[in-house]
Amino acid sequence: MAKSQAAAIRAQAKALEVDYETISGYKKVVDDLLTKLGNSEASDKKLAHTTLPEGTLGTGFAEAVDLFSAYEKVQTELRNLSKGLADQIEAMGIAIQLSGKGYVNVDEETKARMRSIAAKAHDAYVPDRDPRVREEKLAEERAKHGAPNNGSTAGGDI
Repeated sequence: MAKSQAAAIRAQAKALEVDYETISGYKKVVDDLLTKLGNSEASDKKLAHTTLPEGTLGTGFAEAVDLFSAYEKVQTELRNLSKGLADQIEAMGIAIQLSGKGYVNVDEETKARMRSIAAKAHDAYVPDRDPRVREEKLAEERAKHGAPNNGSTAGGDI
């Protein structure tokens, strides 16, 4: 039994083997994406410099304050989205790089960077914005009220 399991594991490992050329190609694509994002107007650093000064939208009436507040919130969310996207692209690049050498053979700095990106993504996660969470809540409500759950959702699949 042990020999057949070992053979099966070796066969699965062989099936997962990816040559260096393929990994290098993926890594180049990821690096190019990071460069494009960093140089684009969607870069979190460029977004930070395109904010309006307070009072630009008017002064002396509540709507101007509300509008400016909404503008600031959108700007902040765009910066967060841009930074999060850059982090996720970087993490994908690191993961592609690691696929060739395995996690145990990675230097501590790279491991720390991956942990940092994962922690930031975890902290930024908002369940109320997750379509899958909404889908699960909807299914729970249907089940609670005895409504049939035919698997369809209002929002569809992502």
